[in-house]
Amino acid sequence: MRSGEIYRTTIVGFLFFFLIAANNLIKIARDSVFLGHHSVSELPYLYILVALTAGTVIALYARVTATLTVSRLILLTYAIVFLNIIFFWLLITYLNPGWSHYAFFVWSAITGAITVAQAWTFVHQVFTKEEGERLFGLIMAGGTVGGTAAAFGAKWALENSIESIDLLWPVAGCLSAASVLVSYATRESIIKVVGHELEQERKSNTGKFSGVVVFLSRSGYLRTITLLILVSVIVSSLIDFEFKAAAKETYPSQQALAGFFASYYGWLSILTFIIQVFLSVTRLSRLGLFPSHYLTPAFLLTGSVVMVISPSLLAATVTRITDSILRNSIHRRGIELLYIPLPTRLRKTVKPFLDVVGERVGDATAGVMILLVSFFAANGYVATVHFINMGLLLAWILLIPVLRVAYTSTIRRHTRSPSSFSAERLQEGQSSRQSFRL
Repeated sequence: MRSGEIYRTTIVGFLFFFLIAANNLIKIARDSVFLGHHSVSELPYLYILVALTAGTVIALYARVTATLTVSRLILLTYAIVFLNIIFFWLLITYLNPGWSHYAFFVWSAITGAITVAQAWTFVHQVFTKEEGERLFGLIMAGGTVGGTAAAFGAKWALENSIESIDLLWPVAGCLSAASVLVSYATRESIIKVVGHELEQERKSNTGKFSGVVVFLSRSGYLRTITLLILVSVIVSSLIDFEFKAAAKETYPSQQALAGFFASYYGWLSILTFIIQVFLSVTRLSRLGLFPSHYLTPAFLLTGSVVMVISPSLLAATVTRITDSILRNSIHRRGIELLYIPLPTRLRKTVKPFLDVVGERVGDATAGVMILLVSFFAANGYVATVHFINMGLLLAWILLIPVLRVAYTSTIRRHTRSPSSFSAERLQEGQSSRQSFRL
């Protein structure tokens, strides 16, 4: 860190500490409450319901919040989440109807997605691009430490007879602390001018998704990226289902499930921290862009083979941890770099669309696939899901060389036609060809 950056980095690092801690606590309570009262056969309905609800909520969210600054939007969101926490705690503690577990699961998934997205928007208003390239690792590490502390703290609380739904109160405390940090940061004016510019840009781009379908239909490269994102999300959802099915079989009670998920999220955070420390961007750059794309499906395919040969909670847990770590590091970085050949205007429109719609469509597709498998293979359908996932992972691997050809072709085409490309994107595209061994 350089002069003048310690203050801002500390504030934002603690913001992520409390935010990721809150998200981990919500996940522990959510998974244990639902699986403690429902069968794993109901999980596919949840995936579909989350996808449908999230798409509707995010579309409405973009319209309603278009006129708010990011700091006010964050504070308003935290206040709504705080009221929801009170509502769900009272509902599940004293009435506990079956539908409340569905509502709680859907609410938690949407809340996590929105709060994390808001936090990163806030980060981009505090740091310039150059500062972010150096400091984002430290900020993410703060979140990882918070997630670890929350998970093992929840494990200790559960062992001392605290009910899993009571974990919502520490969540409220974390969000209160995060609200104080955002308010303090706004009052002390640590938000830079670049943040104001980003905010104005966000407002001016509202509602430009209408032409995305046209872009996708005209670009084979964009269609390949879309297919890769869709396959990767389906694979992740199926792995999540396999993991939770194994957990439910091993720990049938809600309290036992809560303890297991607390340990899981704790060790996941520790391993994520280790990866963040030792697997730096420099090391990934030496590996190369497209060789790094093979790592995630290759590791997940190995885990799926192990689950087929020797199905167990350990195998499912290791595979799920591998998916979570690689998805948020190597895979995420690889996907972000695939947008480099695109013009700035097109990237600003297409990327948010694929991030939101692609994720939701993938979740819903995974839910439909599991339901179809359970319908045609009622006995042992979880084992059938293993084989389907292996097939999808092989398709994922086969997509990478196709994507590599399209990536190279797109850069060459725009290099020959500079007028159709912004100078900034052209420079990034040319430098990427020098940096990565295509």
